[in-house]
Amino acid sequence: MEEKQGVKIGMPIIGGLIAAILGGVVWAAIAAMTEYEVGLIAILVGVLCGYAVVLFSNKKIATVHKIIAVVFALVGILLGKYLTVVYFTSELFTDVSLLTLVFDGEMIGAFTETIQEYFSEPTDWLFIVLAIVSAWQIPGRMAKTSMASEASTSDQAPRA
Repeated sequence: MEEKQGVKIGMPIIGGLIAAILGGVVWAAIAAMTEYEVGLIAILVGVLCGYAVVLFSNKKIATVHKIIAVVFALVGILLGKYLTVVYFTSELFTDVSLLTLVFDGEMIGAFTETIQEYFSEPTDWLFIVLAIVSAWQIPGRMAKTSMASEASTSDQAPRA
């Protein structure tokens, strides 16, 4: 799993996972503070996952890295939605802690059974598409920028 044709994917997967978890938690925290889901956070999750994959791949990007960024952006969005639902459910049941609900099998089951309700608005899909585009483009753009700066420094003749 670590290496495919000289392309390392282990560390970018770890970076994408960290970014997805962080993005999902930020999503839920903002929703809890504002009592409103801000769709732009989905784009932030996509950007964060794309950037993390680049960072953890030492800026050596292949198509597989873009796919990793997109997959983890979707994971982060799903986690953000789930944690938001858990938060608002915990508000209804004051005798149950938030952390208990996060790992509760019934809560997970209820979320998966009603998941289509959480992605039913056209704006939800718009922000998901924008997050996917961001997660896909960030690694390519950062790799091109990195290669351009490396080429410009190597093209300079040494000074005497």
